[in-house]
Amino acid sequence: MRLNEFDYYDPATLEEAVELLNQKANGAIIAGGSDLLVALKQKLQTPNYLLSLDKIPSLKKVKFTENKLTLGSMVTLDDIIKSSLIQEKLPALKQAAWEVASPLLRYQATIGGNLCLNTRCRFYNQTSFWRSTRGPCFKTGGKSCHVTGTEERCYAAFCADIPPVLIAYGARINLAGMQGARTISLADFYNGEGRFPNVIAAGSGEILTGIEIPFPQTGVKSVYRKFRLRDSIDYPLVGAAVALKLDAQNKIEMITLSCTGTASGPVNIKSINEVLRGAVLKPEAIWDAAAAAAVELHPLKTSLVSPRYKRDISRVVIAEAIATAGGVTL
Repeated sequence: MRLNEFDYYDPATLEEAVELLNQKANGAIIAGGSDLLVALKQKLQTPNYLLSLDKIPSLKKVKFTENKLTLGSMVTLDDIIKSSLIQEKLPALKQAAWEVASPLLRYQATIGGNLCLNTRCRFYNQTSFWRSTRGPCFKTGGKSCHVTGTEERCYAAFCADIPPVLIAYGARINLAGMQGARTISLADFYNGEGRFPNVIAAGSGEILTGIEIPFPQTGVKSVYRKFRLRDSIDYPLVGAAVALKLDAQNKIEMITLSCTGTASGPVNIKSINEVLRGAVLKPEAIWDAAAAAAVELHPLKTSLVSPRYKRDISRVVIAEAIATAGGVTL
């Protein structure tokens, strides 16, 4: 498949990159390119230019302090997997990075690219010829979403592995734009809209420059669990990130749960803390909590499996994540 013609810019400073992005229309930021180049080949995106961040040194820095880790947005997933300090302090982050695609792709893919991953749908992620047989969906400029038949929005699914883990950790991200720099919660970066799933995709004119991840309190255990049809390459049908802390009586002191693959953005299930806080971590309690959490997920037929199947799998994946983090055998 041939690519459309486009200009290519590789600025050496963040200031130059921000200026180019805001002065020139219809551009796309390229980090590792593992997802974007496929979209270009399928004519899902036809930008006039690509803006590379590869030559900006500050975006590749890794900084450990006493209470947090700061990652530049161009740090690769392979770098994360190889870090012994990340394994010690933030094991679920390494686990999620290892679950992405294949070793060859992880060597190229960046953490910033994973956070900004486009939503996916069986009607959208196809060749231009395949899409021409049905007509454009809402995400590609059509009048209605092929998943629901409605006209108000796109329901493509968000399927990135890293965001739910970082949301469970309470991560914040740094953005740079023409108005300067700002820091926001990662959870606030996503808007739940399939067509433009995050702040950057929605046209803010900003660049994701870094991620700040606070180290969990002593005693907090974290886990990421993923279910996919094939054991490599595939995006998650369901992914669940859990962070929890048990007291001396094996009762849950705190727990956070964030899911991916089931909606147009990461789903932060806050009710899990109300359901399990103070409960003794036993299989019965875990299955009940997982069933309650799965009710809050509303998957649609954006993949080749049915929504009911995905909801049933969600219950199992969530239960396994909670049990693993708590050291319980189901």
